[in-house]
Amino acid sequence: MMKKAITYGLILSLVCILYFTIFNFFGISGENLVGWLSYLPYPIIIYLGLHNNKSSISTYKNKFLFGLFVSIIGALLGSLFMYFYLIHIDDLMIRTAVENQINSLDPSGVDYYETIQKIRSMVTPSFYLKFGTVSGIIIGAVISAVAPLFVNTKSL
Repeated sequence: MMKKAITYGLILSLVCILYFTIFNFFGISGENLVGWLSYLPYPIIIYLGLHNNKSSISTYKNKFLFGLFVSIIGALLGSLFMYFYLIHIDDLMIRTAVENQINSLDPSGVDYYETIQKIRSMVTPSFYLKFGTVSGIIIGAVISAVAPLFVNTKSL
């Protein structure tokens, strides 16, 4: 089961990297909706992995662990890629996210300039590495808990 989870985890990470690269190329990778939609490959890849291996992964526990391992691998590799990309290639995503946050602030607010400084200091490649890894694992765990319910282990 672990070898299959690694395979599908690698597929998930490649799909997420491709998704990020395409949307970053168009300059919209820092937008909120685009960021949350990047988790759509998780249920698709987990379901395909479970469906294609339903004869060898039959119990709910094994299905859940399979999905969880796929998610961990996908989240780690995808976030590591994004971290190195943002540091060494292009930080457009960070600049867009910071700009969107600053534009949503009230300029007449008491802490306006302090808030801008906090945003700029918090939204970094390290933040995206941590957030991407943790959120990918959490979202993957939830999907892994639900996906086995949709995969029939019996042949028709």
